[in-house]
Amino acid sequence: MLRGLATHKAMRLYHRTPRTAAAAIEGLLLLLVTGTVHAGDEPGRQLYLRYCAACHGRDARGDGPVAPALGEKPTDLTRIAAAHEGTFPMEDVIAAIDGRRTVRAHGVSEMPVWGEVFGGDTGTSAQQLAARRTVRLIAEYLRSVQTGSRASP
Repeated sequence: MLRGLATHKAMRLYHRTPRTAAAAIEGLLLLLVTGTVHAGDEPGRQLYLRYCAACHGRDARGDGPVAPALGEKPTDLTRIAAAHEGTFPMEDVIAAIDGRRTVRAHGVSEMPVWGEVFGGDTGTSAQQLAARRTVRLIAEYLRSVQTGSRASP
């Protein structure tokens, strides 16, 4: 019922302002693809599902519904620790998610610069702190889904 109502509203917006409608439809599709987030889920998982699962997949294996449309296959995020001798590199993961300090030496990355998206460069110090917290929660969630290695802090 709610999905039909949301689709109807998105289509009404399409006829008024195409850009707004396109963004509304894209957001609606992303929500439908990534699924419902339940109130009992941990905050990092909720954020991961909202911002990362479209490309990296619900299980963080790089097989999200958007992945086939990308030029490069998204990383299997469950194997980060395994690729680093069994230790989860928390600060490196935070820097990679944030993206503002990451050097993109081998071409342009298709991953958004989440530090900018979350408002880490602009706004009040409280907004900047919230942006850092959001990135950290996602990184902590990724540490919790590591396979085949110990995911030490």
